[in-house]
Amino acid sequence: MKQVIQKFRSVPSFRRSVVGITGAVAAFAGTAAFADAVSDAQSALSVAQAGGESVGGSVVAVVCALAVVGVIIALVRKV
Repeated sequence: MKQVIQKFRSVPSFRRSVVGITGAVAAFAGTAAFADAVSDAQSALSVAQAGGESVGGSVVAVVCALAVVGVIIALVRKV
């Protein structure tokens, strides 16, 4: 009787091992995919930062130009 029980116990144990190994491989693959996603996000952020800095510089230049034009118009009106 014990031999029969051990015979059937080995199957669930094997299944548990397969499920455990599959879970570990999936977790490792998920971590690798997450690492790829993080590196992609970091590169996208650095590109966006460079683009934002160039756009920000343009906006500051336009605002300064408008301020200078506004001051010149105000001076011309007073004269």
